[in-house]
Amino acid sequence: MSRSARRSRGFMCAPAFTVAPSITGTAQVGQTLTGASGTVRNGSVSARRWLRGGVAIAGATAATYVVQAGDVGAKITYEVTAANSLNSANTVKAVSAETATVIA
Repeated sequence: MSRSARRSRGFMCAPAFTVAPSITGTAQVGQTLTGASGTVRNGSVSARRWLRGGVAIAGATAATYVVQAGDVGAKITYEVTAANSLNSANTVKAVSAETATVIA
């Protein structure tokens, strides 16, 4: 297979989000936030993580997150990574909209 054919095949198989990730729940200490992965075309979810003010929260990689005291005053987002099984180099990330500012 020629180099350009390999390149175009990889491009056409690149994953893409057709629906962005989202968060439900109340941004308040002790409440549980639930992340929805969105919809991925040409791939599947390979990783997820919660972010506080754009910075990853250590150990927060599940679909749910219990809001902590350290989150007060920040906004939380949910980041999802999708990969394509045909070419592991084909990955894409999408981030949800921010929650309201976390309250105590």
